[in-house]
Amino acid sequence: MEAFSIDKILKREILLSEKLRAKLLAWIFFYAIAVLFLIRIFFLDYVQLFLSNINLIYIFQGTLLLFVIRETVVIKTINKRLASGKDIDYRLRYLSNLIEISYPTVVLIIIGLYFKSIAILFTPIVYFYFLIIILSTLSLEFKISLFVGITAAIGYVAIFLLYKNSPEGNIDTNLLGIEILHYGKAAILILAGVVAGFVANQIKKKIINVNNALLERNKIINMFGQQISSSIVDELLKNNNEITSKEKFVCIMFLDIREFTRFAESKKPEDIISYQNNVFGFMIEIINKHHGVINQFLGDGYMATFGVPLSTGNDSQNAVNAALEIIEVLNEKNDRGEIPETRIGIGLHSGFVVAGNVGTDERKQYSISGNAVIMASRIEQLNKSYKSQLLISKDVMDNIATKNITPTSLGNVQVKGREKSIEIWQLK
Repeated sequence: MEAFSIDKILKREILLSEKLRAKLLAWIFFYAIAVLFLIRIFFLDYVQLFLSNINLIYIFQGTLLLFVIRETVVIKTINKRLASGKDIDYRLRYLSNLIEISYPTVVLIIIGLYFKSIAILFTPIVYFYFLIIILSTLSLEFKISLFVGITAAIGYVAIFLLYKNSPEGNIDTNLLGIEILHYGKAAILILAGVVAGFVANQIKKKIINVNNALLERNKIINMFGQQISSSIVDELLKNNNEITSKEKFVCIMFLDIREFTRFAESKKPEDIISYQNNVFGFMIEIINKHHGVINQFLGDGYMATFGVPLSTGNDSQNAVNAALEIIEVLNEKNDRGEIPETRIGIGLHSGFVVAGNVGTDERKQYSISGNAVIMASRIEQLNKSYKSQLLISKDVMDNIATKNITPTSLGNVQVKGREKSIEIWQLK
């Protein structure tokens, strides 16, 4: 499934690159037409010194215009392919590149028909070969760029062989007639194709790597059932997706909505779901904001952990900050009448737990287990006895800053299921 996704994304990227290449070529040829137009207007006297037939410029411009029209047709064809989700046949891509790299050869032949001299190989037209080879990198295929470089070299050599023995072009004593010079240029064109192909290959690898990273990110998000914030996903990716079971020191939060059963008795199922979404929606955002993970929804509440899969180093503080913000926002929503009057109880406890994925490849859940989990649940239940909203254990209290809060010690409290009493602090 992933390979198919990457292949589909890569094909689309190739189409977009081919479209960009066609646009650039169209603009390059349009630029050449404009330059010829300006030369004909401002430098006509100079041009007539060596060009007796001015019609050659018109022929040259007309040829370039045909190239522009051809690239426009290519762009429209690619747009249709993109809209339909189809790709371009591999053979057509070679044919398209063959046509484009033949543009300079065609122009040189047209000029050669007039001058009949290998001197045309020293005109700026030859540089179009290199421009098109450079743009072949957008094909994202090494073989295509190499093919373009070889085709350019063949075209260049063909022009040389065509005109080197012409009456005006057979210049044995002139540098223009030295064959090794022109074969050397052809070799450089091939080398340019190799280099362009290497660059194309590197760009292609980068695209694949980026899309692999995105797919891996989505895989992690799906694996955790959208329980974790994007920042934690990024950290997991940096740490090679380390989610194996291990013992970790964390801070655990249990949250319970008071009188939920009584509320739900008189409501329709859709009303209950709407209420839960309105209440839990902003709480989830706050948990994520403070680097927490909601491990399990319990109908009228949930369990969240701070410190797994990864710790930020101040997990107890993050948990307390999240709890205080949840209470503050909840009170504001109650006051504004955005939700039915709602009260909650939150219990926090820090301790060692075993954290990791439980399940099969088809269905996994990030699970937290240990006595610390039970203790956090028991502390949350104490809110009913003390008519409080936020209770924390001494283990949490010892790891937070109390500058902006006024904690009240409730002393040592006997907790259900535990022989020894523990010290409990009330924050709200």
